[in-house]
Amino acid sequence: MDELEAAWYDLQLTGKVHVSVPHLAAEALAAGFDGLTLREFSGLGVRDDLEALRLLPVVLTELGCDLGTDKKPWGEIVSWESSRDRFEPDLVARTEQALAVVQRDLDRTEARVGRLTLHWTGRFDDDDEPQLLLGFDGAPFRGGGDPPPYVGGPDLPRTVLSVAAGVQDCIMELFVFFWPECPLHRRGLHLPESHSEWEGAGWPAWRCRAAGGHDVAVLGKLRKGASPTG
Repeated sequence: MDELEAAWYDLQLTGKVHVSVPHLAAEALAAGFDGLTLREFSGLGVRDDLEALRLLPVVLTELGCDLGTDKKPWGEIVSWESSRDRFEPDLVARTEQALAVVQRDLDRTEARVGRLTLHWTGRFDDDDEPQLLLGFDGAPFRGGGDPPPYVGGPDLPRTVLSVAAGVQDCIMELFVFFWPECPLHRRGLHLPESHSEWEGAGWPAWRCRAAGGHDVAVLGKLRKGASPTG
């Protein structure tokens, strides 16, 4: 039965099962486990994959397994490097570009918080997009009191905004300081609150709200001691 449970968690993590689950069901019967659904399960053929996946949680529940569906806000967290091949190439490209843009701002402002990293929660949202977490130096940030927002967007600018907002949250929670900072007014910079604030320019900017408000730099172009752009 342990093998059936392992197949279930593999399904939750990757969306696939890499073994013959009817064969595992037959082995469970031979080991002394029994149940009506288990018997039905063991009799499925190699072309009955969808039915096998539908019955797998039913069989495990019938055998008394606690699948723990209400225990974890996400599945096993996997590094971006280990999971990126499972996602659409366009999503991978814009996510990695967005990460590089924000990392450039971190480096140029000498934030000294470590290398920005991505992590997959093992789950997908309702639009079949992977739920991605940010972190530093390979350690995922799981949120303070609440689960952190997931990173993503339909295009590069929105993905960059998502990553930048997530990094601000991470730094505040983990390092207890506001990033980035206006070099003129020494106040924290803000991201656009709506798409209409930047869509005309084509790219979002970091903005200081002091002295009537002014843009400091577009995302990816920050540098330590930079002058306001106007």
